Amino acid sequence: MAFLSVESYFPNQHYTLYPIKTILVAAVLAWYWRLLPSLIPAATMPSLWVGVAGVVLWIGLDPILVHYDHPLIGRNPFQLYPVVYAWWLFGFRLVGITVCVPVMEELFWRGFLMRWLIKEDFTSVPLGTYQPFSFWITTACFAVTHGPEWPLGVVVGLLYGVWFVRTKSLGNIMLAHGVTNLLMTLYCLIANDWHFLSIVALVPSLK
Repeated sequence: MAFLSVESYFPNQHYTLYPIKTILVAAVLAWYWRLLPSLIPAATMPSLWVGVAGVVLWIGLDPILVHYDHPLIGRNPFQLYPVVYAWWLFGFRLVGITVCVPVMEELFWRGFLMRWLIKEDFTSVPLGTYQPFSFWITTACFAVTHGPEWPLGVVVGLLYGVWFVRTKSLGNIMLAHGVTNLLMTLYCLIANDWHFLSIVALVPSLK
């Protein structure tokens, strides 16, 4: 969230900042890896399909949203940079959004927040425990971080949340989230539709 805030103040530096963000987040995850619960998926194939359903819902429902004319960050990197450099930056974007983002986000949203809202000593709450207040607040917070696309975040957040409650596995939900992000990023590349990888700028420019 801090990185998103920083990036929004530097409208033309999104792709160049992303490798730094990816490396730092990966370093934090590696440092604390031994302290984390098991992240091995317990239901690999069904989780893959949940991830596919997530990207289908996200792309399929997008046309019904009201799209406002916000200043956006993160448009087509191949129009912003030389080809070789653009591929290098896109590769970091792909790895970050496919691997680092799902692990870090799901550790926070459903590994921590969803349980902490039930009990302050969240480690005593079993993974996947359903309590209406914590479930819906977590889903709402997850959605809000997606800015103008928050309605899509609600739909896909509910999909992830239900799968998490059903399987009690962080690994499952991380895999599903990663598949959604991977396919979304590849869709942007193939369809040349980059608004899914854009974020809203807090300020139009810093002239």
